[in-house]
Amino acid sequence: MNYPNHNTESRKNKHLNFKERMTIEIRLADGCSAYKIAKELQRPINTIINEIRRGTTTQIKQGKHVEMYLADTGEAVYTKNRRNSCRTFKHLQCDEFIKYTVNQIKTNSWSPDACVGSALSTGKFKRSEIVCTKTLYNYI
Repeated sequence: MNYPNHNTESRKNKHLNFKERMTIEIRLADGCSAYKIAKELQRPINTIINEIRRGTTTQIKQGKHVEMYLADTGEAVYTKNRRNSCRTFKHLQCDEFIKYTVNQIKTNSWSPDACVGSALSTGKFKRSEIVCTKTLYNYI
C-alpha cells in the first residue's frame, strides 16, 4: 500500500542543536506543551522531555525561586555529558611505565609482552599504572 501524504522525516539518533534548544525555551515561555514543541520540531516527545529535564534550572526572580528551562543550561549540560561519555586516554596516566617499556624495547630488545610481565612480576609498577599488552601493541 502506498502512502502519498507521508511527508515526515525520520530524525533518529540526531542531537538537538542550539537553535532547537532556543525554540524549546521560547515555546515553554509561551506556555506550549512538550507535545506541541515535539510536533513543531518533528522530534520524539521523549527527546523534548529529556531536554527540558536537562536544561531546567532554579532562578531567583523577585525573591522567589522559580524553575525554568534555559537553552544555555541545556547546552552546557549536554556538552559536559558528551565530554565525559568517552574513556580517557590511559597513556597520560601510565607515562612512567610507557617510558620504561620504550627503554626496555630499545636497549634490551624486549617484546611489549615481556615488559608487562616483568613489570608485574618484579612489582616495579602497580597494576593501575600499567597498560595491557594489547594496548602497548596498539601504541606501537
